[in-house]
Amino acid sequence: MVIDKRIDFLPYHDMPWDDFERLVLELVQAVECLSPCHRYGTPGQAQGGVDIVGRAADGGWQAFQVKQVTRFTDTDARKALDTFVHGPRPQGAARLVIVTSCRGTRTQVRDLAHDYQHRHPELALGEIWDAEHLGILLRSRPLIVARYFGDEVARRFCDHEALAELSRLESADGPDGPGTPLATTDPFGLEVHEAITIDDTTDDGPLPPYFRRPFDDELAAAVNQVLTGRSVMKVLLGDSSTGKTRAAWEAIQRLPEEWRLWHPAGPDDLLAEIDVVAPRTVLWLNEINRYLLAGDTDWDEQVAARLTGLLRSARSAPVLVLGTAWHEHWSTMTTAPRDERARTKALLARSWIRVPETLTENELSTLTAESERTDGRMLQAVRLAESGHVIQYLAGGPAQLERYETGSPAARAVLQAAMDARRLGHGLELPHAFLKNAAAAYLTSLQRDLARPDWFPRAVEYLSAPCRGVRGPLTPALGPSLPESPEPSHYRLSDFVELHARRHRQLQCPGGGFWSAAARHAVGARDKVALSRAALARGRTKDAEALAMAAAEDGEGAALSTLARSLEEHGKHEDALPYFELAAEIGDAEAQVVLAWRYERAQRLDEAECWYRRAAESGGRYDAAAGLASVLSERGDNTAAAQLYEAVLDRGLFGARAVEYEARRLADRDRHERALDLATRSFEAGNGEAFTGLAWTYMYTDTPRAIEVFLHAMKAGDRNAPRELAWVYENEGDAARAEHFCEIAVSLGETNVLRGLGMIRRSKGDHRSAAGLLWRAYNLGVRHALTELAGLREEAGELKRAERLYRRVLQEGDPSAEPNLVHILETTGRTRQAEDLAARSATLLEVLARARAARGEREAAEHVLLPAIRQGSPHLLLPLAAIRRQFGDTTGAQLALRQAQDAGVRFPTERLAELEAESARPAAVRDARS
Repeated sequence: MVIDKRIDFLPYHDMPWDDFERLVLELVQAVECLSPCHRYGTPGQAQGGVDIVGRAADGGWQAFQVKQVTRFTDTDARKALDTFVHGPRPQGAARLVIVTSCRGTRTQVRDLAHDYQHRHPELALGEIWDAEHLGILLRSRPLIVARYFGDEVARRFCDHEALAELSRLESADGPDGPGTPLATTDPFGLEVHEAITIDDTTDDGPLPPYFRRPFDDELAAAVNQVLTGRSVMKVLLGDSSTGKTRAAWEAIQRLPEEWRLWHPAGPDDLLAEIDVVAPRTVLWLNEINRYLLAGDTDWDEQVAARLTGLLRSARSAPVLVLGTAWHEHWSTMTTAPRDERARTKALLARSWIRVPETLTENELSTLTAESERTDGRMLQAVRLAESGHVIQYLAGGPAQLERYETGSPAARAVLQAAMDARRLGHGLELPHAFLKNAAAAYLTSLQRDLARPDWFPRAVEYLSAPCRGVRGPLTPALGPSLPESPEPSHYRLSDFVELHARRHRQLQCPGGGFWSAAARHAVGARDKVALSRAALARGRTKDAEALAMAAAEDGEGAALSTLARSLEEHGKHEDALPYFELAAEIGDAEAQVVLAWRYERAQRLDEAECWYRRAAESGGRYDAAAGLASVLSERGDNTAAAQLYEAVLDRGLFGARAVEYEARRLADRDRHERALDLATRSFEAGNGEAFTGLAWTYMYTDTPRAIEVFLHAMKAGDRNAPRELAWVYENEGDAARAEHFCEIAVSLGETNVLRGLGMIRRSKGDHRSAAGLLWRAYNLGVRHALTELAGLREEAGELKRAERLYRRVLQEGDPSAEPNLVHILETTGRTRQAEDLAARSATLLEVLARARAARGEREAAEHVLLPAIRQGSPHLLLPLAAIRRQFGDTTGAQLALRQAQDAGVRFPTERLAELEAESARPAAVRDARS
């Protein structure tokens, strides 16, 4: 009988030292997730005792020293640590890991490392990876072991589960999962832009040779990681035609021939097959917003969750998920309010690689310096592209815009209709009938009367002709044509032109013909929902209603819910009810919860239970389940209610928050004991804000009860409660109790209580006490307390001291002081400095404009705002309107507000109503109010 004995230690000493260092590099990449990560220096160079360096997700650099030795003493360790601590650490690395091939680490060595760590707390020095630790890490990574020691060693050394996965991969004898072999994919089929052509070129190939830039190193690191068996996701972030897709295509050319590539057509296609994705697959998500911003947040979150599962799946590993995104879409996906798009934000965190819009001066110099070897198309782009936008020029963007600018009225109308449809929310594919009907609304009546019968196909033919090697600004979408018609059924707008529209047509609101065409001919319900919301944001309630009803006919009630919410916000509760009812009948979970809540308040418990159940079952909403539990409790079925609450709480933080919101609703209905019980259960389930949310429900109507909630919260172990109690008692005028709870909060580490208490005392005019509290907060690490201290000095008229503090805030990396500094610079006559600082953001420009308006300089104030509005900051129309109103120009203010309304900015409708009401009042009343 042959005994197949397991291997306990790998033969590190039998391999060349260079291979041992490479093995450690691959292991570090797989375990530490550093990007980039590479060997440091070359043999013979002075490397400061560092062999490998890499950058962590937080931006900090880490160093690894690799020792292929049989014995590693405390003298060796001291030398290594001294060299790192006192030497020129590469990239300012703050962590050192010593990796040895010894089978164990001496106690003296570990004690020495811990001693160095104690003496240098700003560094991380205590880690020693020896052969035993390397073995633990490598047992689950048979691909690395096999690469350096062979398949047989991997089989006898690695864990059975990891080996089973390796065996499954090696035994695969044919295509598995969606996608096609990587070698057969076409870059243009993956939406890599074609390059321009030049008449005198001798260059071969449809694409010029690739020009590598610094961000390509991060892509290469991602490819290195998947080659070690780890699944990785990267999203190339940059605006239109910056080279994102071409860079991704070039990166995957390093993958072995057995790799496959899958390019899902959309989110439905992705969800249908993601569970059968095979190992060694590139998941190609060009314009990732198509999958994560499909128009339905719940659907988008499901896609994000399934992608997260794919990346975590051992069965599918390794997979490489490559996406691209514009900054605008990235912002929407990653900066949603706290409770929205949580799964999307978690998926995308730390996955981005920024792609610069322009080539740097050094890169341009490199291309021109090697002109004899540089592709002629690249040279022409370097010579003619504006401000370094070489990649965009190659993609033909300027030619597309020229095509638009020089087009006939009909061609311009078609393209404007397409631009507005996309920027207002329609999906990628624009239906023939919609585009034709919508474009007609952009023509004058005379132009329509004089137009030829075939004006639309002629316009589309003109717009779809290639532009210097790329598709035209509007092209037929792939797919079948309309029946009985040679014309395409759908069209797509080029991304470069779409981005141009988003930047330059923000102030344009289409007329009624566009919206009615959308209601009749938009592709699907989601497009109608998006356009309905866009119409509502622009004050076109009737158009929004028509689109919402059209979406409802297609089985989608979300737009009706949005319309109803808007009516409620304007106090029209009864008008909103029919829309909620219709949306609920269609199956919109939000509307179902709203109706259930209304019925519950009216004690119509049967209807409330019905709608809560439908929302919970069809929409999976936690708030519906919590509301159903409330109804069951009110009926006396406490056992069923308790079970349902427990089920909601078991769903994690979102479930706990749903129970907290139910507690607040119960408090509003004077069911205080039940509300406190639910808040307690929510807190125990991990929602640290549960008691705070309930207490603030009472704060302005029943402060003693709010205090009772916080006192109960303290007993339950809520560390937030002392802080909140300090602020409540201070607002109530009980300084002694406020200071008592303040000290408790500080002892628990809640030092921000000092800042809040200081702000309250500042608002009451007690500047001396406020300053003491704020300085103490700052000294305890609350850095933004310094901004409040500067504000105190500014209020006291000590502008020089205030300015010094604001500048100190900025030096510490906190931009919150910028508005205050702009204001001080402007009001003290340093206009140029104020303008230079304000140019950083639209928010600062508003501060500058208001400061000038306060001095009576209306023209100078408008001079600040108007260019920024034209360049893509339509929200500045609101302060522009306020300034005009301040100077008595009601007509000008109304004009600015209507422009803001057309641009979809929030709140202009309400302010227009205020102006109209003010204009309707008698002059004497207006004068008295002013």
